[in-house]
Amino acid sequence: MKYRFIGLFIAMLCSMATFGQITIKGTVKDKGAIPIPGVNLIVKGTGTSAATDFDGNFSISVPNKNAQIEFSFVGFTNKVVPVGDKTVLDIVLEESSQALDEIVVVGYASVKKSDVTSSISSIKGKELQTMTVGNVAESLQGKVAGVQITGQGGPGAQPRVLIRGISTVNLSTDPLYVVDGIPMGTSINFLSNNEIESMEVLKDASASAIYGSRASNGVILITTKKGKAGKTRFNFDMSSGMQLMSNPYNMANAESYASIMNKAYNNSGYADYLSNPSQYRGKTTDWWKAGIKSGSPVTNASLSVSGGSETHTYAVSLNYYDSESIYEVGGWERVTMRIANDFKFSDKFSAGITLNPRYEKWGGPNNWADFDKIDPITPIYKPADQLTGLENEYSIYARSPSYVWNPIAAVKRYDDYTNQYNLNTNGYLQYQPIKGLVIRTQGSIEVGDKTQSIFRPDFVIDAAHEKAEINSVERKNTTNADWTWQNTVTYTKTFAGKHNASLMIGNTMEEYNSNDVWGYGEGIPNNSDSMRELKAATKNRRSDGNSWSSSLMSYISRFSYNYDAKYYFTGTFRRDGSSKFMDNNKWANFPSASVSWRILNEGFMEPAKSVLSDLRFRAGWGKVGNQNLPAAVYQSNIKQGFYPIGGNVVDTSFPDTMANKDIKWETVEDISFGIDFGLWKNKLSGSLEYYQKKTEDMLFKKQFPTYSGFPGYSTIWTNVGSMQSKGIDLLISYKDKKGDFTYGVDVTFTTVNVDMLSLSADGERLYGAGNRTLTVKGEEPGYFYGYVADGLFQNQTQINAHTDEHGTKLQPYAQLGDIRFKDVNGDGKLDDKDRTKIGSPWADYNVGLNLNFGYKQFDLVANFYSSIGNDIVNENIKDLYNGASLTNKVSGLEQMAWHGEGTSNYVPRLSKDDNNENYTKFSSFYVEDGSYVRMKNLQLGFSFYNKFGLDKLRISLSGQNLWTWTKYTGVDPEVAGGDPDKDDRVKGSGFGAWNYPVQPTILMGLNVAF
Repeated sequence: MKYRFIGLFIAMLCSMATFGQITIKGTVKDKGAIPIPGVNLIVKGTGTSAATDFDGNFSISVPNKNAQIEFSFVGFTNKVVPVGDKTVLDIVLEESSQALDEIVVVGYASVKKSDVTSSISSIKGKELQTMTVGNVAESLQGKVAGVQITGQGGPGAQPRVLIRGISTVNLSTDPLYVVDGIPMGTSINFLSNNEIESMEVLKDASASAIYGSRASNGVILITTKKGKAGKTRFNFDMSSGMQLMSNPYNMANAESYASIMNKAYNNSGYADYLSNPSQYRGKTTDWWKAGIKSGSPVTNASLSVSGGSETHTYAVSLNYYDSESIYEVGGWERVTMRIANDFKFSDKFSAGITLNPRYEKWGGPNNWADFDKIDPITPIYKPADQLTGLENEYSIYARSPSYVWNPIAAVKRYDDYTNQYNLNTNGYLQYQPIKGLVIRTQGSIEVGDKTQSIFRPDFVIDAAHEKAEINSVERKNTTNADWTWQNTVTYTKTFAGKHNASLMIGNTMEEYNSNDVWGYGEGIPNNSDSMRELKAATKNRRSDGNSWSSSLMSYISRFSYNYDAKYYFTGTFRRDGSSKFMDNNKWANFPSASVSWRILNEGFMEPAKSVLSDLRFRAGWGKVGNQNLPAAVYQSNIKQGFYPIGGNVVDTSFPDTMANKDIKWETVEDISFGIDFGLWKNKLSGSLEYYQKKTEDMLFKKQFPTYSGFPGYSTIWTNVGSMQSKGIDLLISYKDKKGDFTYGVDVTFTTVNVDMLSLSADGERLYGAGNRTLTVKGEEPGYFYGYVADGLFQNQTQINAHTDEHGTKLQPYAQLGDIRFKDVNGDGKLDDKDRTKIGSPWADYNVGLNLNFGYKQFDLVANFYSSIGNDIVNENIKDLYNGASLTNKVSGLEQMAWHGEGTSNYVPRLSKDDNNENYTKFSSFYVEDGSYVRMKNLQLGFSFYNKFGLDKLRISLSGQNLWTWTKYTGVDPEVAGGDPDKDDRVKGSGFGAWNYPVQPTILMGLNVAF
């Protein structure tokens, strides 16, 4: 009886609980009575939530009539509605009058967009997720005014990001990335675009000076997704497709190749290179088809779960990205996880911790050019009668007389892969003892382990030219352990209702530690996978290793003030001390100041508010620095080498980098002026900005003077010269809604002009890219420097007329159809003094066009990007047109090349000898217009709301990089160029060779939310 009573009592309680629940139904519409699908509902103080369906309908349970329901949707003002005695609610949401109330992340703080006084552009993570990219920075292309992004093809490639042009010549031009308040360096390859809540780009020094010595190239702040109070939400995103790869050139077949080479030989007075070309008809070796995939799979997937209560929120995501190479081997694979927990212990204490483990593997051949360059007559494999049966699996391939190594064999031998493991922990503790006062400490620890393993098998394809008689194994392991600790105190106060002030002070400490160990050995007993270990090497074992460390201590402060939401002032100050400099230059100060006048809030502007929704003027000034150089340039370094002495190879040591105890910071001083505007409730909005930045005490690695007695290849870091960049940024945005149809248009426009103001000495000339670029005072850095190709000699009269005042020919070896090089200085000689500026790698302006449309359940996104006015050096011309080499040529070259008066004024005659140096003299012949317009993304989606037991189901079809307009005849006009390993990041820009192209990609996408 007792148990029956207890059971009855429990049943009554359950019945009462059920009876106490109230079901609320209704619809959500906008002011035009148009239903809004996907509106989020949450019962305040509970974990209960729901969403509207496609027709704006909803149904949600509340505990009692005292409950409150909050309605929220992007672009609309949140609305909290008390339930009371109602069971049906008809809700009308008002469009947000301005994104001015949005929160924008700035350095070590966040503020309302309306309070921003500096040049900061913000973009939401949702806008970045429409593209499937390995590096999320590529998704910014064309979407942020003032930011120039050049994509780099290939799995795992990092795009070049320039914020308002370049501010250094010899160091990295990449911006600093700060993720959830922690500086993470100059690469975000580790981050999935599905993890990002928002990105803020700090474009001027008044915004970025708070990051001091690492902010000279700009700063990009990234906020990752966090949990929100409410029911547990699951989200699955996946896009998968194919990256397309077609041959950028129509190469000659075997018969055509033979005819082209015979023509080159005959023009130089030689007999045919390959007699009877018709014998090769139908015998072409299609190297491209045999070794390059027409499509390589790419997959981007993310599974996340988030939710929580008012005292604890969580977000967990697992992200996977895989991009295969265009070969049968190689690619880039990345697995990341992010576990974020935030706790609110009381009104005063809160804390949070985020764990971010990740794994990457990459590697792959880089010889796709050889599939075009190798002659089409050579077979892939040696004929059976040339095989002895003793060859290993890597020695059965044929050798080409073109001296291009067999690319199929090279891919078969490839074994060079890197595995990297990292774990980042980021935690904070925050205390608010009184209203307006916030004390915060935040710390981060990052540990990593990277191992590169290389095996080179032995093989003999040709005993003289294509072989490795002994195999080798190589392994390099690099570990790092870095930590960051930040402490800030912020006090915010409003006085007399109109005076709003905030003061932040703090300090940061950072330390970066790394070491590497390298081992090498030869003579592994065989090439089997199980033997590819250092321990198996029997000969020539070598090892090396090193460790390095750097640290940075900083003191930071920010003061902001506004009066009556009209007049704004922000000032920041940072003092950095770096271990990379000696005591006399260890510390540097980086101040900034910015002001803003929100003129729309003035009384005399009241009549204009019917049209204007925002109007303000901004001005900013600041100083930032660059300390991105090796850890101890104030010390001399000894380098190890090997040198043959007496028939033996012996270890040697020699001076490499010389000490400079007076080295100091590279400093950038920046001023900017801007206007922000909005009309008709911000249907039309935008900004226009002018900026000017000057870099002083530029850091250069220069050759040590030979008179010092040190080797000529010894170098020294020093502070040299100054440069200036200036330009304008323009953003225009228009968004509107007509019934079920919504649309938006964003246009970005950017200009950059860069000039060298001074170098270490008047008349100093800095060369780059093998003396093919020049940097001098009064000019832009790294412009193309060479001879002027003044057309082709069409007849003998022109050759005879190209002489000095005494009738001596300027080009004595020239023949009809050769390039006529211009005597630029008119001194009657053709020499180095006739080299001049023949082009520039820097664009006159960049334009982005971003379109989005929505109709009922359909959505369409289109993104375009263009670079206008830059030149590119097409280095492939030397391979494709030059008869002096035995590489394959483009199809139809016999007709393209000069073969009689008037037949061509561009491509020189075919010649085996090239005595006129048509292809060996660097000239404007190689320089082409690099302007282009590219459709970066086109995506069509269709969404279901509250169907199939899901909150949302969206399917999409996307095409990336499907269409490009350009006059450039090379592989891809999206060229950055520059070799970081040779300090040619800037001085080597704009050289387009066989660069891995940005590939067109077709993708299917799926998004599920429940």
